[in-house]
Amino acid sequence: MNGIALNVAATHEIEAGYVLFPATACQVRFWHEQKASPKASALNIAFRLQLSGPLTAASIEQVLGELVARHEILRTGFVMTGAGLRQQVWSHAPFRLEVIDLTGFEEQAALDEAGRVGGQQARTPFELSSPSFFRAVWLPRSGTQGELQLTFHSLVMDGWSFAILVRELVEGLAALRAGHDPDYPDVDLHHGDYALWKGEFLASGALDRARAHWRRELHEFRRFDVPGDRGRPPQRGFQGVIRSILLPGALSERLIAAAKAQGVTLFSVAAAGLAMALQAATGQTRVAMGTQMSVRDQQELEGVIGPLINTVILRLDVAPGSTLASVTAQCGAKLGDALEHLHLPFEDMMEMAGEVPDTSRPPLCSVNFALQQSFVGMGDEVRRQDFAATTSPSFNAGALYDLNFFMVRRPEGWRISCEGDTELYDVETIDRHLVRWREVLETVDVTAQPSLAHAAAQGTAKIAGGAGASGFLSQAELEAQARNVVRFNEDAPGTPIIALNNIAVFYELAQQLGTERPIIDIPMVPKGLRREFPLRAFEDIAADAVRLIRLVRPGGPYILMGHCVLGAMALEAAHQLRREGETVELVILNDSWAPGYRESMPWHDRLLRKLQVRMTDIPRDFRLARRGEMSMIDFLQQFRTVRWLRLTKLALKFGLLKKDGSADRIAGKIDDNLWYGRQIGYLRDQQSRYRAARYDGDVQLFRSDQALKGRLFAWDMGWNEVAADKLVVTAVPGMHNQMFRSAGAAVMGKQLHDRLAQIETDCNVAAKGEQDAPAASLKHASA
Repeated sequence: MNGIALNVAATHEIEAGYVLFPATACQVRFWHEQKASPKASALNIAFRLQLSGPLTAASIEQVLGELVARHEILRTGFVMTGAGLRQQVWSHAPFRLEVIDLTGFEEQAALDEAGRVGGQQARTPFELSSPSFFRAVWLPRSGTQGELQLTFHSLVMDGWSFAILVRELVEGLAALRAGHDPDYPDVDLHHGDYALWKGEFLASGALDRARAHWRRELHEFRRFDVPGDRGRPPQRGFQGVIRSILLPGALSERLIAAAKAQGVTLFSVAAAGLAMALQAATGQTRVAMGTQMSVRDQQELEGVIGPLINTVILRLDVAPGSTLASVTAQCGAKLGDALEHLHLPFEDMMEMAGEVPDTSRPPLCSVNFALQQSFVGMGDEVRRQDFAATTSPSFNAGALYDLNFFMVRRPEGWRISCEGDTELYDVETIDRHLVRWREVLETVDVTAQPSLAHAAAQGTAKIAGGAGASGFLSQAELEAQARNVVRFNEDAPGTPIIALNNIAVFYELAQQLGTERPIIDIPMVPKGLRREFPLRAFEDIAADAVRLIRLVRPGGPYILMGHCVLGAMALEAAHQLRREGETVELVILNDSWAPGYRESMPWHDRLLRKLQVRMTDIPRDFRLARRGEMSMIDFLQQFRTVRWLRLTKLALKFGLLKKDGSADRIAGKIDDNLWYGRQIGYLRDQQSRYRAARYDGDVQLFRSDQALKGRLFAWDMGWNEVAADKLVVTAVPGMHNQMFRSAGAAVMGKQLHDRLAQIETDCNVAAKGEQDAPAASLKHASA
C-alpha cells in the first residue's frame, strides 16, 4: 500500500484520439523546469478536502470521472513537437480513484496515516510523458466522513480552478444521490481555447504599453537574494520546510484598518512590512519580490479550469528608517501599475531583465510573496444538500523559491508563513525572518492616510486593488461621502430603509410610507476627485458600502434597498452584516438582475438577449427624447462611440444640440453623466464576476415595466436560485428610471407596508418564543 496512483489510465489504455493545442508561456516554463529536474515535486499542488455526507468510494470516483470528462485540462498531457510544446487533449480518459481505508483507525492514528499518504502524494513527481497531471486518493474515516487528497501539477491547475472543482464535486455528489443530473454551468471555453486566444493576443500589439512599462520597471535589474546559512549548491534540490506564526486578532484588525485608511489593499500593507523586514536582514535598499496574479479579467475566462496566472515583479525602494505607511503607499502604487500591465508574460520579463537559465536558483525572483484570502474559503464550507466540503492546509510539495512568504486567512485568524529552502537556510533562520516581519507589522499606524493633495496634483487618484483587497475608500473619503447622505421621514418610528443609490430618487416612495418609517439614501458615487478604478472583488466594494451603512446606523436591525446593479450590492451587504451578527429584516431589489443570470447563458443566448434589449430600448428612448421626456444628450450618451469621441460636447459647441440652459451647465452635466456612467459601468463589470451566495432571509423584488419578458428574461430576474424560499416578486408600473414616480411608488409603498408589517410581527412573535406565522398570502404578491 503506497498511497500513490495515477488516476488516468496509461496512454496505451486510452482508446481515444486527441487534439493538440498550443501551450501557454507559463506551461512551457513549467515543462522545462520539470524536465530539468525530473525527480523534483516542487511544481505539484497538493490539496486536501474534508468531505462529509453519505459517501462511498464509487460515488466519489464517478463524480471525479465526470469532471475529468467535463474539463479538458484534466485529461491533458504534453508533447514536444517541431512547432514547440503542445497540450495533448485526449477525447476520453478512464479515471481511477485510489482508496486507503482508515475506518478502523483511532483518531490520531488516522490523522497520522492521512498525513503520511498526503505527504507522499505531494512529493511524488509526475512523469512528463503522463497522459494526465491529476491524481486523487480517498481516505474514508467512516461512512460519512473522510479526506480526499487531490494532487495536480502546476501545468494544469491554479487556486481559482480548484475552487470551481470543489463546488462542482459537491454539486455532483448531491445530484448523484438525488438521482438527477448535476446543475453544472455550461463550459463554453477550455484551457486550449484560452491558449489559442492568448497567442493571438500576444501577437496583436495590444501589449505594447505593457512591454514599455516593464522595460522601464526592470531597467538595470539586479537580483535580490537573502544570504543563507550555506552556499548555494550547483543544482537545486527543492527541499523545503514551512514555518508559521499566527497573528493576534487585534493586530490583524489593525492591519486591515490601516489598509482601509490608506486606500490600499491588505496585500500592500503585508508586502511593505515584508520588504522592510528583508531590508533590515540584508542591508539592501532595493527589495525585489515576485507575486502571482490571476489573469481572469475577462468574464468568459471565469469558468476555465487551468493555470490562468502570471508572476509579476515588485521592486520597492526601502531606505533605512522608512515608515510602514510610506512603503505601503509605494507598494500600492507599484501594485496598481502591475495590475494595469498584468498580461505581459513573466517569461518576457525574464528576457527583459537579462535572465539566463540557471539550475541553481529560481528564475528571476529568489523571494516570493502571496496573500490568500482562500481558494474556496479555508475552513468555510461548500455545501449541497447532505454533502459538504472544507479545505485543510496543503502538504508541502517542495521549495520553489529560496524564501516563499505567504499570508493566509484561517478560521483562527491570519497566519504569516514562510517556505524556506533548507539547502540554504536553517529552520531557525526562517523563524527569525518571520519574527522580524511580524515586528514590522506591529508598527502599523491605523491613522496613516494618502495625500489627497498629491493625488489631485497628479490629476487622478490611482488606488491599487487586487484579489482579496480590503477597503477602497479611505476613512476620510468614507466620512466625506457619509455627509452626502439624504434622509427622509427622520422622525418616523420604524426600522429605516437604507437605500444604496447615486441620487435621491426615493422622495415619492418616502411620501407613500409617510410617518411609518425613515428612508436613508446613501450615495454610492464619490464626489470630487475623479479616479481610475482598479479591478476589485464585488464583495470588497460591498464592504465599503457596509462601512457607510454602519456610519449612518451603527447597529441593526437593517432594511437594505438597491436599484439596478446596487440591488446585488445590497444583498451582498446583507450577507456581510449578518455574518457580523446583525439582523437584516428585508432586502429590497429594484429592477436588479441576479449576478450570473445573464453571464451563465450560452454565448448565442447572451447575444440574442442583448439584441432584443437594444431593439426595444433605442426606439423607445428616441421617442422619449422627441417628446422631451428624455434629453437628447442622455439619449446620445447611450452609444459607446458618442461617449468615446465626446460628440455631445462637439454638437453643443457647434449648435447642433439645442441649448435649453447655460452651455456650462449642460457641459458639466455631460461630464457628470460620463463620470456616473463610468462608475456604474465599473460596478457592472465587477458584478459580472460575482456570484451571490444563497440567502435565506426575506427578499422583495420590484420589477418595472421596462424589464422584458420571455425565455431569456426570467420573471424572478434570476433571483430564484439565490433566495427562492422567501422571494416575493411584485410588478411595478413605469420604466426602469421612472419606477419610483407616483404610480410605481404607490405600488411599492403598499407592498412594503404589508410585507414589513408581517415580517416585524413574525419577529416579535419569535422573540416571545411563539411559533412563527408564515406570510403565505404575500408569497405571490403582484400588482
